[in-house]
Amino acid sequence: MVSRVSRSPEAEIDAANPWYVEDQFAVQLGSPGFRAVVERRWRVFTEALDEWVDSTGAPPARLLDAGCGDGINLRYFWDLVRVRKWSTRLVGVDYSFLRIGRARALGADLTRTSLTALGVRDSSFDVIVCNQVLEHVPDDRRAMGELRRVLRPGGLLIIGVPNEGSPLGLLRNHVLQRSILRTTDHVNMYTRGLVNERLAGAGLQVIRVVPDGFLVPHTRLHGWLNHWTPVRRCLNAVTRVAPSCAAGLLVFAIRPR
Repeated sequence: MVSRVSRSPEAEIDAANPWYVEDQFAVQLGSPGFRAVVERRWRVFTEALDEWVDSTGAPPARLLDAGCGDGINLRYFWDLVRVRKWSTRLVGVDYSFLRIGRARALGADLTRTSLTALGVRDSSFDVIVCNQVLEHVPDDRRAMGELRRVLRPGGLLIIGVPNEGSPLGLLRNHVLQRSILRTTDHVNMYTRGLVNERLAGAGLQVIRVVPDGFLVPHTRLHGWLNHWTPVRRCLNAVTRVAPSCAAGLLVFAIRPR
């Protein structure tokens, strides 16, 4: 297991913001509603990864979780690799000392660093996952450029971001729940068009965008409604018909050869 320290341009705000110190496993997997969201993302990730493996003819030799946090996705991919009997090496990076410390329990190489300066060689990874991270990064263009640099030609990039620049996101943040703008550290309010534009500008080719749940325009109501499986399924069905109403976007891109 590797643990190295490098300075990040982001402020060290772990102690100041409770969403950086909460146990992600407890928060994201501790309730039926949140767990269903995470597990749905995993199913979509796996489908895209299987398609990529089928197209390339080989499993990934190296997979990077860029912004790994406590290691929820690393744990999932570790289980997937074990079941598939792949020899994939899993690597995680995050700028938070606390998160890296918690993720050490997983069997992955870990580095504390910034997405804007990853500090690894060009074309180091076959697959990169960057889930619910880029909305926090002030210089997301530079971060996307770094992700492209360390992804090998033909490699797969999996990105998950909130869809907060959408009409429902704007309604929530600017009308129904304006307190969010005073408390959030999200600096990028993405839409499908914006994230596609940023990825294209970084030299990446978007191959698929999947809506990630329905954005109920108030966080408490969103959490309450998503607690009930029949309601959640109905909301997800609406999103399939009207993807602009999605709570998030799962974006899949490749680095052209």
